[in-house]
Amino acid sequence: MTNEEVNPPVKRYRLNPKSGTLMEAPPKPLFLRGPIPMDWLSKASDLPGKTLHLAMALWWLNGMSKGEAFKLTGKALDLLHVSRDAMRDGLNRLEQHGLIRVERKTGQRPVITILNR
Repeated sequence: MTNEEVNPPVKRYRLNPKSGTLMEAPPKPLFLRGPIPMDWLSKASDLPGKTLHLAMALWWLNGMSKGEAFKLTGKALDLLHVSRDAMRDGLNRLEQHGLIRVERKTGQRPVITILNR
């Protein structure tokens, strides 16, 4: 299955103020919300493998959750090309270095809290 078969594109519309009709709105680009503490990022960048890629995915999700605990999504991993094995290793590394807290429940996605220091 292709990505479009799993997640079909959603058309978004906006009101044209001049004509009063709905027109298709272009998709908004994704962005990473900051600030991201450089010392936190520096510690994550010292860790091996795809840990830094995972860390960026976590900060992207953290920005959308407005700093609250959030579930790690497949979309975030796919955007930054992080496999499930790399995710598991990266979560363990970030947790061991005190950068995140992970709540794991069998059969569910991990719930992440980023620890700002």
